Amino acid sequence: MARNPVWKKAQEMQAQLKRDAVLAEAAALFNVKGYHATSLTEVADRLMFTKTAIYYYVKNKNDLLYHTYVRSLNEIDQATLDAESKGENGLDKLCQYVLSKAFVHPEASALLNEIDAIEDPKRRAELRKRLRGANERIADWIEAGIEDGSIAPCDPYLAGRFVMGAFNWMPRWIESSGKSIEEVTDYFVSLIRKTLAPDHSQTA
Repeated sequence: MARNPVWKKAQEMQAQLKRDAVLAEAAALFNVKGYHATSLTEVADRLMFTKTAIYYYVKNKNDLLYHTYVRSLNEIDQATLDAESKGENGLDKLCQYVLSKAFVHPEASALLNEIDAIEDPKRRAELRKRLRGANERIADWIEAGIEDGSIAPCDPYLAGRFVMGAFNWMPRWIESSGKSIEEVTDYFVSLIRKTLAPDHSQTA
């Protein structure tokens, strides 16, 4: 007897939700403790899973790290699309990117210092290529902002690294400040605007 397609879809959705939870918890632990100091047992304990259950979703800890990166980069790609469609100028696109609802789990977006831990050279190269593209888009928005007047003259590459570096620390800011994701994100965006926008008071 064929399986009910509605039931099958429900099972697939449930499995995806559990997999998402595994990736989010792993990303949170990797960010706080570092990849090498985190065990699969700790990830399983946070989720009240057995360690064996984790192997249903990933092959091993290094495979888990890789998939947290892929998930993060997928969020980055969607946030880029959101920024392009909603941003009115270079500075606004940069801010819309940070505010994008694509970043469902900010922990997953802050693993950028762990790429060297990816053991498979092809996987490592793939992630570096996608990350490089994301950094280049940030620099492009800053360069466009300088041209349209929304951003003060600066080095687009270094300014982009400044923004992304600070963005990658947001999960730790959220954890240590006791504030909500929304509060920290809104404050961070206000700092981006104040830091990069031209000082019109000097020309008034």
